[in-house]
Formats: sequence, C-alpha cells, structure tokens
Amino acid sequence: MKVMSLDLDRIIKCLSRVAKILHHKPEEALKELRSIGSVIDSQIPYRDGHTLRVNEYSLRIGRQLGLTDKEMVILEAAALLHDFGKIGIDEDTLLKPSSLTDSERKEVQNHVLRGYYMLQGFEELNEVIKGVRSHHEHYNGSGYPNGLTEDKIPLIGRIIAVADAYDAMTSERPYRKARTKEQAVEELMEFSGKQFDPEIVDVFTKILEHTQ
Repeated sequence: MKVMSLDLDRIIKCLSRVAKILHHKPEEALKELRSIGSVIDSQIPYRDGHTLRVNEYSLRIGRQLGLTDKEMVILEAAALLHDFGKIGIDEDTLLKPSSLTDSERKEVQNHVLRGYYMLQGFEELNEVIKGVRSHHEHYNGSGYPNGLTEDKIPLIGRIIAVADAYDAMTSERPYRKARTKEQAVEELMEFSGKQFDPEIVDVFTKILEHTQ
C-alpha cells in the first residue's frame, strides 16, 4: 500500500495541535480529530467509514455507561485513532480474500503497537493511547499485544473492542460477506466474557435493540 507522506505529515501536525488543546479546548480538539478520522479512513482499507462508525458506536456505549465529559473526550479520541497503526500496512494483506499466513497475521496484529509507538510522543494523549493499544485485548486474556484480562484492560479499550468488532462483522470484507445485525449480536453474545467485557456487550446489544 502506498501511503501519501503529505497526509501522514498533516495528521502528525494536527495531532500535535490536538495534544496541546485536548483538555482545555476539547470541542476544538475533537473537531480536528474527526477530520483525522476521515483521513485515516481514506488511507487504509476499507475506505467505507469504519473509523467514524466505530467512533459513533463507542460514544453510544460511553453515554449509556455514564462516562464523564472528560472520559467521553478520551473515548472519542481513542476511537478515532484506533486504527492509526494500519497506515502503511500492505493493502494486499488487509484485503486478502483468503486466509492470512502467520507472518501476514502478525503484521496486521502489529497495527496496535504501530499506532501506539507512532502516538507515544504525545504525552498529553497518554490515556487516549492506552485505549488505542488495548482495543484488541480479550477479556479472558487471549488477546494482544499484552494478554491483559478483565478490568486490567482499560475501559476505553474494552468499549472500542465491542464497537470495532460489531462494525467489522456488519461490513462487507473481501474474505467474507457482511453479517446481519442479528448475526453480529449473536456473535457478540457468544463471545461475551471471553473476547468481550460482558457488561459492555449487554449495554451495546440493548442499544442496538432500539436502533433501526
């Protein structure tokens, strides 16, 4: 996949501004971050709005959980940046219609740490970066990169994990057809307490019950 360095430079410069104002001008910072989310969607497969949908699902969960305004800002920032590390991964790998090799799977999984290291220099985004790093951890410890369990996984990461999985399941992919809403909910419930935080699955499925 060819990455336009101009776009990456633009993102880094924007993140530098966001880091400085996130805590005292959150609305202004989030406006810039939403534009970054759109750029990320244009730079990585599947260019279908995945980042922005994951953000919206995450915010719905956060509101239902009663997160504070500050926590909601951190959640939104992390959701918008959760796939930042996929910039630069070979597009043929991300769009491969057949099973990945072990090395290809490792490359894709490494997007979590790539995103973490690319963002690590922004100390003001520390809580945001924790969410980016942990959104592929599994509730039972079988996830990556650190094999964290239960509440050792940051709450932001546990929320994004559910939102990310649901959107991936209900979106068309080269290696499978999109699942229906009902099929995706069934899978979330099947892996509740294993891959996903059961409380968050319960909250999100109730949200989906009232969504067209």
